[in-house]
Amino acid sequence: MISATKPFVKFHKFDQELVSDIAALNSSGYAKDDIYVLKWSPTRNHSNQRDNYYKYSKHKDDAVGNIESKAHVFSNGGEELRTKLEHLGLTKDEASALVRELQETDFTCILAVHDLKDNIIPGASMSV
Repeated sequence: MISATKPFVKFHKFDQELVSDIAALNSSGYAKDDIYVLKWSPTRNHSNQRDNYYKYSKHKDDAVGNIESKAHVFSNGGEELRTKLEHLGLTKDEASALVRELQETDFTCILAVHDLKDNIIPGASMSV
């Protein structure tokens, strides 16, 4: 089902800060079905993404804690992430722009939250 409202999105590294943001959301009443972590996996892209594979293979997965029980976690290539972002309520152009920015920065994932209220997440600044 496609969401009627656009989700809040924040770029992240797959690290302890992500775990802290998810814990803050859970303690504020957000359920697993409201929280999505979309992790870009360059190994699931075409072979012409070799430079990005090496860039992202340097990042360790330092997310400590069982975030899979607290949020939906997806690790896919670019096209799959765009499709998932569209499914969450973004337009095709918005989803493409987010995935492109994710691929061009040092961030490794996107935290998406349905109906984010208040400033639960520190440094939250991006709402599409």
